[in-house]
Amino acid sequence: MDDDLNIEATGFQIAGVDLHCLLLDMDEIELAVSELALYSHFYEHFKEGFDLIHHAQAFWLEDGVYAQYADSTIQTMFRKRDDIEQHYSFAEASSLPEVARQFVGSDHPAPDSKLIATYALVQAVQAVEALANWLFDLELSVYDLEADLVELMRQTDPKQYLKLIDRARDRSSGFEIRSREEFAIYKGEADKTLMLASLYSQLESVDVSTPGFNAHGFLRVALGNVTAAQASLRGKAAGKGNSNPESDKQQAATKRFERICKAADRHISADPKISGTDLVKALVEKDNIASIPTIKKYLFKGRYLPR
Repeated sequence: MDDDLNIEATGFQIAGVDLHCLLLDMDEIELAVSELALYSHFYEHFKEGFDLIHHAQAFWLEDGVYAQYADSTIQTMFRKRDDIEQHYSFAEASSLPEVARQFVGSDHPAPDSKLIATYALVQAVQAVEALANWLFDLELSVYDLEADLVELMRQTDPKQYLKLIDRARDRSSGFEIRSREEFAIYKGEADKTLMLASLYSQLESVDVSTPGFNAHGFLRVALGNVTAAQASLRGKAAGKGNSNPESDKQQAATKRFERICKAADRHISADPKISGTDLVKALVEKDNIASIPTIKKYLFKGRYLPR
């Protein structure tokens, strides 16, 4: 079962970071995305995508921790996302829980709302992936010119570095159009699926057998509550910042820097004459710590480059 749930085997990456677990890896993914050169140009897009991801993850929280079977369920639905989409595209919206149970098991203990939210999570992750990987590949393309020179430009002249990327962006406008369209489609679908999950969650919390219960009236009120809740969620998220040095993102960045430095020390100790190019190559291909731009950034920061 564990081998089947190994996302790494599919080669699925976001911004150069392997995605193993949709519950545990998203902080690192969000950090990697925030380091993209054109991130600020698409800040609102990514904010909306990650808000949806975090909202969907929250459906699995029970007393502050994720349900015991949350990870395996999410991984299975992510692995089977194409099959689920194929079945669901020909069915009614209300049939999503039944479609999901074809792949997680008909006797799965999760309520329908959690399964629906999981599908929204998968859609939101695909939305972020479509936009982030286009930006990541765009940035990598400029390194094909002269990696060391481009990296030096990024460190010493960020404005010229951005101009270089903008020129590459102009030459590949077709990729941008497709990536932005994919993001919009997946994000829109995730938004609607989360609304459906919220409605199911509210239905699961009431006794529909109560005399006088009006399903139509309940759904109308519930839909209004969902809309208000989503607006509140976006408002709260907009008020959050990462300027606190103890924030999750900055802690993750510090840990990544430490991992890269330790790995670099190990390679230099084994081969004191190792070149900067070979050091970067070893960290990418052997240690698989991060993407080329990220590794170079931290090696320059730690003064391992140039060498």
